[in-house]
Amino acid sequence: MERPINILEQYWGYPNFRPLQEDIIESVLNGQDTVALLPTGGGKSICFQVPTLCQEGICIVVSPLVALMANQVKALQDKGIKALHISGGIAANDLQRLLENALYGKYKFLYLSPERLQQEIVQQWIEKLPVSLIAIDEAHCISQWGNDFRPAYRNIHVLRELHPLVPMMALTATATPAVLEDTVKQLQLELPKVFKKSFVRDNLAYRTKIIEDKLAFAEKLLKQKPGAAIIYVRSRKATVNTSNHLNTLGIRSTFFHGGLPRREKEDRLEQWLSGSVPVMVATNAFGMGIDHPQVRYVFHFQLPESLESYFQEAGRAGRDGNYAQAFLLYSEYDKNLVKQRFVDTLPSVKEVKKLYRKLNNYFQISYGEGEFTEHNFNFSKFCETYSLNTLLTYNGLNTLDRLGIIQLSQQFGRSSTVQFVVPSNAVLRYFEGKANISVVGKTLLRMYGGIFETPSSVDLELLSNKTGQSVSFCIEALQQLERDGIIELNLRTTDASITFLTPREDDRTINVVAKYIKEQHTKKKQQVADMLQYVTNDSVCKSVQLVSYFGEEDAEACGICSVCAPEQKIPQKREVQLIAEKILILLEERDMDARELSQKTTFAEAKVVHTLRKLLDAKKIAVNARNQYTLL
Repeated sequence: MERPINILEQYWGYPNFRPLQEDIIESVLNGQDTVALLPTGGGKSICFQVPTLCQEGICIVVSPLVALMANQVKALQDKGIKALHISGGIAANDLQRLLENALYGKYKFLYLSPERLQQEIVQQWIEKLPVSLIAIDEAHCISQWGNDFRPAYRNIHVLRELHPLVPMMALTATATPAVLEDTVKQLQLELPKVFKKSFVRDNLAYRTKIIEDKLAFAEKLLKQKPGAAIIYVRSRKATVNTSNHLNTLGIRSTFFHGGLPRREKEDRLEQWLSGSVPVMVATNAFGMGIDHPQVRYVFHFQLPESLESYFQEAGRAGRDGNYAQAFLLYSEYDKNLVKQRFVDTLPSVKEVKKLYRKLNNYFQISYGEGEFTEHNFNFSKFCETYSLNTLLTYNGLNTLDRLGIIQLSQQFGRSSTVQFVVPSNAVLRYFEGKANISVVGKTLLRMYGGIFETPSSVDLELLSNKTGQSVSFCIEALQQLERDGIIELNLRTTDASITFLTPREDDRTINVVAKYIKEQHTKKKQQVADMLQYVTNDSVCKSVQLVSYFGEEDAEACGICSVCAPEQKIPQKREVQLIAEKILILLEERDMDARELSQKTTFAEAKVVHTLRKLLDAKKIAVNARNQYTLL
């Protein structure tokens, strides 16, 4: 058996493990059922990947996140490690081939969605595999009290029946005590060793602020104290507008949302990770698998739906251990909006049944059929066909996805985008003598402002109506414009695909999960209430509020949050410690004056000056002839 540290160095290039990782790995290698409760960025995947590579056999990884499965498999393959994943939408022949590869191809990792695990053919092949470890990612999804509960997780215990002697590992980042207890029970773990890292981040200042002009607040801070930042906003349109505004102010930024093509996502992420563009404006689609240790700020311009979501997103700041700030900016309007978005438009069981029937009728699926069939899906057209409320329908589709009835594609909600890439006068000259193309091009220019500056989402049905031409005619015109170098085109004739994961049984299908729908509605209401309680509670340390939510009752006040250290010139004791540590590190490089030291930290200048006086009094620094501070 290979030593874990050798595997870590060989494949990941790290000389040491992070806290708890080595203990978790040793537990698994000793054949012990294990629970790893590590916060976002704690390196959970290494905890099952390293022990798998230390020994013979294959690891079965169950995950509800299709995109994350694909990303992890690609990352392993890039390291020369054989891995594959099976999600929805795979034809029977391809499924058979992949499972044969897993058995005969000396693969080390097989990633599965919990829904795939329910198939008898998948279970039959898994029983034949030389399984060394079973890893359950996002394990809190098995608990009805957990964030994003998925009933399909309840059947994971079949893996224990197929391989009773193989150790099982449960991994999660956000589990309350009740969720943790329920997870252990539902997975049927046998006397598991539980490794739980403290949720306390003593370098991260959680700051809530009631404010109307959020952008002006972020702009001022990013100009005074530049640094890598994430700004979370409510919508895709807001990512574009906010990023454009920051760029006009001289603050380099880019934007990210779920509707961007994969290549464009990768390019924008690389710009941000490399530091060439320090500010990322994004929806909550941004974050999964993001590893940027030097993020100094995370701003939320909207209230998240739960403390679980907020804790993960805010936790992307300060992973290098240096001082960082997470700002949750809100107004009275936002408090009402979060209720409207996440509570008031939750579909009832009756509404979910109605939606499910219409979905099957839309695709003409016969009763008893449809399992694992994939269909292109135009959300807008579907809602228009049945005169459906779009937000209620969107939430209903996500409910069906979460409950394992359907699987929505990653690009759900993505539409075709167009951007003109030549000047307007050149475009008008191009249109001369091209009447057919001109009618489509000029209609686009009238419909979409800003189409020269940024890719604009284009509704092909609406374009067809405005021009009086067929959709196919409009598509041909757009493709010609692209070939002639007039536009950049990302064409999608549908905005999603849907895979049905169960055969159609109408009300009977929904009746099986009806109680979960009701329980999830109750939980969602409580999550929103907890979120509102957090932002309005200005008497208890923000860090203490957060970690106590996850079961840490003995945490001490952080000394740096908006409650412990309100906006004032005199820093609190914990702030002085952090500022002093940073100053002493900077002065090891060379002597600096107060202004330069202030510019090289993310603290207010008045607080830096106050700390410099403290360091002078303590005789840790002195002032040289050029009025610079120097180490003693």
